[in-house]
Amino acid sequence: MDTAELKEELDKLKDEKYHLLKLINHDIRSPFNRVFALLQLFEMDSSDVSDQQREYIDSMYLSILSALEMIQNLRDMREIDAGKIEMDSAEFDIAETIELCVRAFSKQIELKKLKVSTKIMTENAVMDSDSFFVQRAIENVLSNAIKFSKEEKEISLRLRKENNNFHIEIQDLGEGIKQGEEPLLFQKFKKLSSFATGGEGSLGLGLYNAAYFLDQLGGNIVLSRKEEFGSTFIISLPEKLQS
Repeated sequence: MDTAELKEELDKLKDEKYHLLKLINHDIRSPFNRVFALLQLFEMDSSDVSDQQREYIDSMYLSILSALEMIQNLRDMREIDAGKIEMDSAEFDIAETIELCVRAFSKQIELKKLKVSTKIMTENAVMDSDSFFVQRAIENVLSNAIKFSKEEKEISLRLRKENNNFHIEIQDLGEGIKQGEEPLLFQKFKKLSSFATGGEGSLGLGLYNAAYFLDQLGGNIVLSRKEEFGSTFIISLPEKLQS
C-alpha cells in the first residue's frame, strides 16, 4: 500500500469514526432521555415509596445523568477530532453563565445533598467570547467536582477579574488528585485512581475537552490544590476573544 492509498484508508476510517460517534450521540441519547422522563413522571406520584425504593430511584437518576453527560463529552470530542470547532464571539455576562452551569447540575447537587456557593468578586462580569464553549468548559470542571464529592460536602465557585482576564476558581472537598497523577489530568481517556462517590461513570474526556475549549478561547486551566484537601481548578479567560 503506497502513501496515497494509506492516506485514503485513514481518511475513510476517520469518517467512519465520526459517523459512529454521531450515531451514539443521537440514537443512544434518546432512550436515556425517555427513561429520565419516565422517572420524573413516576416521582410526581411517589408518595408511598419506601426509603429503600427512593435510594434506587436516586441511583437511577445519577446513572442516567452521568450517561447523558458522557454522551455529550463524546460529541464534543467528535467535533474536536474532526476539526469542526468554530468559535463565535458575542458579549455576555460570565457571572450569569456560572449560575447557568450550577443550575444545569441542580438534580445531581440535590441527590448528593451538596452545598454549592458562588461568589462574584467583580462588578463588571461582561466578556466578549463564545458563551457556549465557555459554559461547556465550566460545566466539565464543575461536573468533576460534583462527581468526586461525598454527600453533604461543599463546592465553591469564585469569579474574579484581574486586568483584562477573568479567573474562575472551582473548589471541592473531595479526595483530591493523587501524587503523580497530575500529568494525566488533561489527557484523552485518562482515568485517575479516585472513584466517583455516587457510582457515576466517566470516560476521562471532561477535562481534556475543557482544556481544548479554553485553549481555543485564548485561556487555560490549572490545578492549584490537590490531594487530601480536595481540588481547586482555576479557569482563566481573556475578557475579549482574539480573532
